[in-house]
Amino acid sequence: MEIVQVAIQVGVETLRDLLIEEVRFLSGMSDQVEEVERDLKTIHCFLKDTDVRPNRYNSAIVRNRVAELNDVAVRAEIVLEKYAVGITSKRRAAKISLKGKLQRYVCILSKCLSMHQVGRETEAIRSRVAELANSLESMSRSTGEGSLSNTSVNNEDLWRQRFAHEVEQHFVGMEKDIEHLVSLMKLDNDERSVISICGMGGLGKTTLARKIYHHKDVQTSFEARAWVCITQQFQPLLVLQQILKQILPEEKDSITNVKDHQELIVKLYHVQKQKKCFVVMDDIWKMEHWEILRPAFPIVEANSRLLLTTRNENIVSQQYVYKLDFLTEEQGWELLQKIAFPKVCSSQEPKTDLAQLKDIGERIVQKCGRLPLAISVIGGILRHKKTWSEWENVSKNMDAYLKHGEGVGKDKRVAQVLDLSYNVLPYYLKPCFLYLGCFKEDEEIDTERLYLLWMAEGLISNEEKGRNEALRDVAQRYLNELAFRCMVQVREDDISNHKYSTVYKKFTSCRLHDLMRDLCLKKGEEEGFIKVMDLSQDGKILSSINTATANNNSIRRLAILGDSEKIKYLKTLILENCLFEDGKLPSEVGKLIHLKYLSLFESRVNELPLSVCYLPYLQTLDLRVSSVIKLPNAILNLKRLRHLFLDAAEVDGDVLDGLKELETVVGLNSHFVRIVDLPKLPNLQLKMFMSHSLIALLIYGRIGINFPCYQPGMCPNLVTLVLSGSEIEGDVMQVLGNFPMLKFLALASRTFIGTEMIYHATAFPQLKQLFLGELPNLKKWEVEQGAMPNLSYLVIDECTKLETIPDGLRFITTLQELETRDMPIEFNERLMVVNGEAGQDYHKVRHIPSIKLN
Repeated sequence: MEIVQVAIQVGVETLRDLLIEEVRFLSGMSDQVEEVERDLKTIHCFLKDTDVRPNRYNSAIVRNRVAELNDVAVRAEIVLEKYAVGITSKRRAAKISLKGKLQRYVCILSKCLSMHQVGRETEAIRSRVAELANSLESMSRSTGEGSLSNTSVNNEDLWRQRFAHEVEQHFVGMEKDIEHLVSLMKLDNDERSVISICGMGGLGKTTLARKIYHHKDVQTSFEARAWVCITQQFQPLLVLQQILKQILPEEKDSITNVKDHQELIVKLYHVQKQKKCFVVMDDIWKMEHWEILRPAFPIVEANSRLLLTTRNENIVSQQYVYKLDFLTEEQGWELLQKIAFPKVCSSQEPKTDLAQLKDIGERIVQKCGRLPLAISVIGGILRHKKTWSEWENVSKNMDAYLKHGEGVGKDKRVAQVLDLSYNVLPYYLKPCFLYLGCFKEDEEIDTERLYLLWMAEGLISNEEKGRNEALRDVAQRYLNELAFRCMVQVREDDISNHKYSTVYKKFTSCRLHDLMRDLCLKKGEEEGFIKVMDLSQDGKILSSINTATANNNSIRRLAILGDSEKIKYLKTLILENCLFEDGKLPSEVGKLIHLKYLSLFESRVNELPLSVCYLPYLQTLDLRVSSVIKLPNAILNLKRLRHLFLDAAEVDGDVLDGLKELETVVGLNSHFVRIVDLPKLPNLQLKMFMSHSLIALLIYGRIGINFPCYQPGMCPNLVTLVLSGSEIEGDVMQVLGNFPMLKFLALASRTFIGTEMIYHATAFPQLKQLFLGELPNLKKWEVEQGAMPNLSYLVIDECTKLETIPDGLRFITTLQELETRDMPIEFNERLMVVNGEAGQDYHKVRHIPSIKLN
């Protein structure tokens, strides 16, 4: 259902662009297209409302209607894009002869539907959308089969109920977790009054909570205890009643008669101020559920304690969050043994059979992703299998056991737990999660690349942008939310791991647990959202891009893991690490007129075909190839290009000046710019720095002494700036320090060749990370009070002549980490405390929590 919403949203976004920019050029069609827009928005709102209803996954009728809507939405999006392309074609045809440079492109566009055909398809889509909308609306009002009513309790919630009295027959690990959490529960202050255990489904959160609940120290420390399972089918009245009945067993009957949950909240609040209580709320899903229950707990005013288990780290993030990790390999193997050979493990008999099975057993543990639930399920299957060949057979068929519950016992717990994590995602996160399935197994996914792909697919809505936000910021928020929900594992930004960041961002990479990736692939195919194929053919890319799958119009998203692909309506085309005949990218790429993202990263190609320069929707172009690539002047026709990645490219400065929508320019290398007279390069930079769109800019190579002076309005949205080898001198900080939104600045490899650098009092108001590397002439660095008021991370690398740390650093209270690399011993000693004696400059940095001196 949520995939449809995103498809509709994409159609609306596309339509908004063309209505603003192009619609006036075709009379008679705009009314019809606007009607489609209204229909799509209506359906989107309807499905968004439906998304919050608990039983929305249980009706086969609803699922079927949603699948039909998905097909219609995709058709609508394609028609709208063709409509925009047709308008553009008509405008060009009136101005340019077919004998001109655009002859090839016009021929390609001639294959699009005529405007008459677009009109007929639009009418058919409108008719079908109206039918499906009426059908879904009538079902939402119905109380019979297919009802979306939220009053009933479904079997899934009953299956997920866990109780305090249940006993874990096989328990491994968590000893340190238990010891730590029990110690927190016994504290006689309010610092840890609310603790949440969070982690991926199947990690054993409930098991850990149960161990703490029954721990003897906890039992003796509290006057009363209560255990309640929340589940997604949230019923606050019932939850409050269950807690009170356990804390006040003598008042069970009277509590049952109370039907006002506000009255129960007041009663529970006062009870906990009188009694020292320990309450476990197991399996809480949503922040709003916690907000409803929160007033019942005197968090600051009593010694009572509350323990939550959740898959959403963000629910009580302001309190203490304890993240549960996966089992180690040793713990996983121990758990598998206990379940598969319970009698042998509980006796003192020799474990010869287990020793022989250890290698294959450890392999099975790895395939389970060291997830306790998955290991338990496979262990149960292995209980009646004693030979190596039987275990090997189970290892080969684990996908069936874990994903579908097939085989002996048909245990579907793993599939149900993972499905549930996916099902409760809000509609806007589902497609973002599914898209992660197109990356390779165990791949560390670069977050910047992921954000650009999400944006190219239309998965990030313009309407979600806040003030002074770019789409990239929204994408980062979405990834952050997926991480909070334990659907994806993220690596925090740490520029100490690399020379300098390419962009300012919170996360550098993310990855999927193996079982989560399996879930992505399964759900992606079920929803018809994404299909991953490896179409490698002897390491060479085929000469024609669109012959093999020209008739497959339904696939809109594809990641190429090998070397070749040919899909007609593709939005993203990733041709990375590829070999091309004669080093030329086939011109047929230009036929993929719906492309928004094209990457040739590290491919062997030295010429960009002219046809690529007329892709009307292209937003991201990655030309960081393994050789020098020549860009045709016609690249300026990519009017919607926002993100350009270069390395060794022959670029005309005037061409870049023509790309008005550029937000990111990475790898502009002055050594390959086709400008005979280098003094003209600063003019190019000045034009780029005046851009209102530019967010990230990386320039490699010499700029020279004529760095542009700051002018009002220069680069107001620039967030990231990396200069490497630029050989600038003079008061360059007078320019850079005025960029109002700059958060990351790297000056590397002789970028600044002067001897003195001054950061003025109002400089760098938003800067968070600063990297100074290989500035061999820098002797004096002055930071005036008031400069860099938000700086949190500073790296000084190989600035060997720098005499001392700036005195002004002591005024920057936000600074959390200072790191020096390859600096003279004398410089570092001035920042150290040796044998109780502080160095000369220690007073400037003593307020910084983390100081690393190398």
